Amino acid sequence: MESSRSSPQSVDFNSNSNMDITEEIISPQDAAGIELDNEIASLQEQIASLKDQRSLQTATILSSQASKSILSNLRKSYSKTKSTQFTTPTDSDPLLATSAAQTTHNLENLYRACASITSFQIQDPDPNAVDNGHILGIRIEASSSGKFVRPYYVMLNKPYSGSAALRIHRHTVPPCIPLSSLAAKYLPAPKVAEGIVKEKRQDLTAFVRKLRREITGYHLRVASIKHLRKRFSLDEKLSRKGKEKEREIADISAADAEAKQVRIEWIDGKVGRCVVGMNGEVVKCVIIGEDGRDRETERRVLGGDKRMEGIADRLMEGIY
Repeated sequence: MESSRSSPQSVDFNSNSNMDITEEIISPQDAAGIELDNEIASLQEQIASLKDQRSLQTATILSSQASKSILSNLRKSYSKTKSTQFTTPTDSDPLLATSAAQTTHNLENLYRACASITSFQIQDPDPNAVDNGHILGIRIEASSSGKFVRPYYVMLNKPYSGSAALRIHRHTVPPCIPLSSLAAKYLPAPKVAEGIVKEKRQDLTAFVRKLRREITGYHLRVASIKHLRKRFSLDEKLSRKGKEKEREIADISAADAEAKQVRIEWIDGKVGRCVVGMNGEVVKCVIIGEDGRDRETERRVLGGDKRMEGIADRLMEGIY
């Protein structure tokens, strides 16, 4: 009786183990599908890279002095033939159109890069607006990842009677930028004591410069976080089984609205937080795991040039 009872149990155990082993084995069809998915992903990356290279080479060629002189001669000959007789579109028409678009794009980029802060006047349509509706507008340009983002605007007016002091009327600055503290420091409101207006010195130039520095730093930190996520392939979909086991970093994200603190999560459960300074350097770093603080990884993050965008390279040296 004992032998008859023990034998079925051993058979069940062996059958379960065999089932587990067969589940881990990938069939030839799955292996072929995985290989095909990897080839498609590789081809898509190559296509995107070639498109970027083509755009860069096109912009470089059209912006060169030799190309400009050749295109200038083409425009002159094209204008003469067009004025004398009706002609069908030639092969140079797409080239001339692309050149004109590239010239406009270059001028726009030059203006936005050299004149990153501009001022203009606005008339408030409200008949009851203060200071007869006169508003001073400030436009601030910022770029991120090689592209200009939407400009930010700050509108100022003079609401204080008998004073030329400025006050922020409207703005499009995101809440993560300390606009109120900058205004309190560089654009203090005048005080009225016993009917006498006591003005404090305002520095509009310093206010705008500090504000643009805050905006630029914010976009650079956000771009650096995106760069780190790309280096560790955190935004890519897992296309094959077991790929998540190859990853060492589980997630990288901003820990606050200003992106001055970066949160890093490891697959093994470690959690780290880095404090980033105004110039993009890592000021502090704390990494805690199951066994306490990981001093070695902290030193690796804080090593080198301490730049935020270099965290991936310093971590990969220890991981791979």
